[in-house]
Amino acid sequence: MTSDGYKEWRLLANTSDHGVLLDRLLLARGFQTPEEAAIFLRPTLEQLHDPYLLPDMQLAADLLLQAIDRKSSIAIHGDYDVDGLTGTALLVRFLRAHGIEPVVLIPDRFADGYGLTEATASQLIDAGIDLLITVDCGISSIEEIAHLKNSGIQVIVTDHHECAEQLPPADAVINPKRPDSRYPFPSLAGAAVALKLVQACCRSQPDEQWLRYLDLVCIGTVADVVPLTDENRVLVACGLAQLNQTVCESDQYSGIPPSSSVGLSSLIQTVNPDQKQVTARLLGFSVSPKLNAAGRMGDTDDAIRLLLTDDPQEADKLARRLVEINNERRLIENEMTSEAIALLDQETNLDNQAVLIACKPDWHPGVIGIAAARLAEYYMRPVIVLTREGDQYRGSCRSWGEINLLDILKHAAPFIDRFGGHREAAGLTLSVDRLTDFRRAVQEYARQLGQKTRQADITADLVVSASDLTIENAETLRLLEPFGQGNQLPLFIFQGLMVTDLRVVGQGDHLKMTVQYGGTGQSWDAIAFRQAGAGDWLAPGDLVDLLFSLDINEWRGRRSIQLNVRDIHPSDKTGVNPSVLFEAEQLYQSHQDIHKLAAQINLSFDDLLPDRADYRMVYQYLRTHFNDQPKRVDLWVLAMKIAHSYQKQIHLFQLSRILNVFEEAGLVDQQRIDFNQIKLRLIPVRGKVSLEHSPTFRQMSRVLEGGVT
Repeated sequence: MTSDGYKEWRLLANTSDHGVLLDRLLLARGFQTPEEAAIFLRPTLEQLHDPYLLPDMQLAADLLLQAIDRKSSIAIHGDYDVDGLTGTALLVRFLRAHGIEPVVLIPDRFADGYGLTEATASQLIDAGIDLLITVDCGISSIEEIAHLKNSGIQVIVTDHHECAEQLPPADAVINPKRPDSRYPFPSLAGAAVALKLVQACCRSQPDEQWLRYLDLVCIGTVADVVPLTDENRVLVACGLAQLNQTVCESDQYSGIPPSSSVGLSSLIQTVNPDQKQVTARLLGFSVSPKLNAAGRMGDTDDAIRLLLTDDPQEADKLARRLVEINNERRLIENEMTSEAIALLDQETNLDNQAVLIACKPDWHPGVIGIAAARLAEYYMRPVIVLTREGDQYRGSCRSWGEINLLDILKHAAPFIDRFGGHREAAGLTLSVDRLTDFRRAVQEYARQLGQKTRQADITADLVVSASDLTIENAETLRLLEPFGQGNQLPLFIFQGLMVTDLRVVGQGDHLKMTVQYGGTGQSWDAIAFRQAGAGDWLAPGDLVDLLFSLDINEWRGRRSIQLNVRDIHPSDKTGVNPSVLFEAEQLYQSHQDIHKLAAQINLSFDDLLPDRADYRMVYQYLRTHFNDQPKRVDLWVLAMKIAHSYQKQIHLFQLSRILNVFEEAGLVDQQRIDFNQIKLRLIPVRGKVSLEHSPTFRQMSRVLEGGVT
């Protein structure tokens, strides 16, 4: 599933090549004054906002403290994802510290679905609950909460999802996204909203016990992929300090009490046996998936038990169990994704479908969302994955580029029973007998999108020089941590580096290089993870531009700079900028007027079009590397591989036209995925085929014979 294709590099707008690297980086990211930068670089608890600025916070804190004093029966209803689970756990721990053992309710993803249900409301009424607190849900549960209120149960809603016009009739609704909210930061995760309630209760006492739950809020915030800016940055930074103090015995931020969660510490140690520093990346990519896997596979019981246990032996057992469940989830996800690719490749004409629908009755409903995300990235267009449950299909959707998923689903709404989400990700259910109509409605809308699917791109922060690549700078950049949504790992571009050594490492997946800058003679080690395919078109002596993050490699007591390469471009061997070639391809697809196209991009016909030797070279390469089975290729990469094999330059636009000619001549079959991604297969032929039968070949020949612009 790794992409071996061309990605456009985009620089932040406000960049400079003068001054200290960190200062240039902060300026590029929008920090205008030293004061703004200092606050960002040194997150402290004093930067947290007053919890009482949240609407209904005074009502909620008074209500909860009264319930604690009266030893009332309290229930906590959380969501089944990591954000909901961690927020639920911190409220349970807070209540336990005050002598209350609450009822804990986490819905089943498949049987109950998202949020509070009527069945759960009836269950709470029958159990004689006095107070219900929701975590990461409840803002849309209007009828269910009305039922609870009519039965005499008090309700506090803590949530962070978008609010509808009507709020639920709870005693208190705490949500930073409420239209009447005065809270200065609306992007809190659900667990953070729950923490603000605990913080408000502690302030009334006064009590600093809320600080013990920073670890839980930290992982909930990271897992929910909310912006790691403002208050979220503070909560995650301090939570990481707390976890490192507990897991790695670090003395950083010694004023923060140790982690409250034995289970969370055990899970981190299980996935991080070398006790490396706990980072937001470790939580997001190694810890969170294990907690999420329980709910995705059907039962969150192991996950919530892990977060609530104080028994180290039970915690270790549950941590190992969650790792096993996640491994099972990954196997199912990989199998499902492979099946979906085979299904789409076989049944779908990618040339004319801007939105893809993959449907199979027995796919696991808990992992269709992850599969949809992987497929959207693979095909570079929105994907809807459906699986059957009885007489309904359950679906998960992921978008690509600038396409709004909700607009697609609204257009198909007459054939959908229920849908919700946001522009990038959504879920839906529809009746089995509506599937054909749903497909037709989606494709009807998709035809309006045209070519809105776009070439993948990566945003870089700065173009750097040799003097920027120092251990001191690499260490200073760590002040920007934690990295995540809204505060990405800094990426840099260095142009004109010579490859002096390269080899494939890591079971053939990664590319290890040594690169040198001719202007200074300095050299650096570089590692390109999951980019071993670049070795097919790279060789020692080649000049490359690298896009990378700046790391420090420590080996046997020696510390050195290492470039962690995200992408590689050749240093403009053809003399034609790749962006110009992509523009040329788009213009050609829109009007196929080569005279007009050449004038628009200011290139001569000789630079733009292939010569006869190029046709022979390309067909010889295709006969060696392709057969009658479709193969997905990136034209930009294919052009570089051909050039590398024959030591003759050929660029993307020339290769595209040659393949057009071969297709018209009956030599190949191709389906376009995007401007530079195709599925290609050779057509077996007997005898000699004349390219003169191709209209494209005849047109280009006439253009070349007519001279240059």
